[in-house]
Amino acid sequence: MFGTRVDVRRGRTTDTPEILHFFTRVRRRYVSFGDEDLPWLLRHGLVFVAEAPPLLWGVLVVKRTGTPHGFIRALGLIDGWPAEVGVHTLLAHAYPVLQQENVEVLHCILTETWLHAPLEANGFTVAERIITLLRHTRDIPRPPAGPARLRLVRPDELTQVAAVDAAAFPPPWQYTRAVLAAMLTTGGRMTVAEVDGALVGYACAELRGDTGHIARLAVHPNYQNRGIGRQLLLDAMHYLAAAGATRLTLNTQQTNRPALHLYETLQFRRFGRAIPVMEKRLR
Repeated sequence: MFGTRVDVRRGRTTDTPEILHFFTRVRRRYVSFGDEDLPWLLRHGLVFVAEAPPLLWGVLVVKRTGTPHGFIRALGLIDGWPAEVGVHTLLAHAYPVLQQENVEVLHCILTETWLHAPLEANGFTVAERIITLLRHTRDIPRPPAGPARLRLVRPDELTQVAAVDAAAFPPPWQYTRAVLAAMLTTGGRMTVAEVDGALVGYACAELRGDTGHIARLAVHPNYQNRGIGRQLLLDAMHYLAAAGATRLTLNTQQTNRPALHLYETLQFRRFGRAIPVMEKRLR
């Protein structure tokens, strides 16, 4: 098996059924997209397939963010192929293409521990950690009356919302207009904050069964430290509780101290392990 010649090529939309089947049968797999997303990723993302016909040996899926950053959205290896070799083979073929696509930094949110050592061997380092916080919906404080006016977003305002997001977060954590539109179309409730007619912040809340998730909270830096973030957060918490959630979750970077302080003052507590975010600079 180890002497078999393995070729790597770009994925095609006709590969969809075979790739989906591949990820259901291999033990070493990291997948952070839904089955319905794969055709879109094959058209717009960067998908690399390692094969020794008639078998797929490995699949790598990278998604660009609209900035010089890309995220590994999936990586899987056939059983018996050494992890360091398989990961190196896929990445070595992907790097030149990623550079042509102006991806300068490649990231991976490492929810699968088996992938840590192979990525580290290929030059990735831990750059950040993602923390999940949890609280029940009992005894949520009443939202303050101000300082901002809150209302539901209008579809024609997504460009303004994306501008607030880009000001509030550094790459690669910024959400593009396309990402924000997808959040709305998949059932997210997006609320914006206005001060003197200017859109200065927003929050997006999602209900997943009996769990309410605050998927995004952002305030423009010029309007931070005025209580607007707290106002948006409490509004989202009350909406989710009224919609039937019995517990609330959210995520943030370990280094985002102001956000952590806000969440902890509202009785959110850290839940589960911190998830490493690994990265490698390609230029």
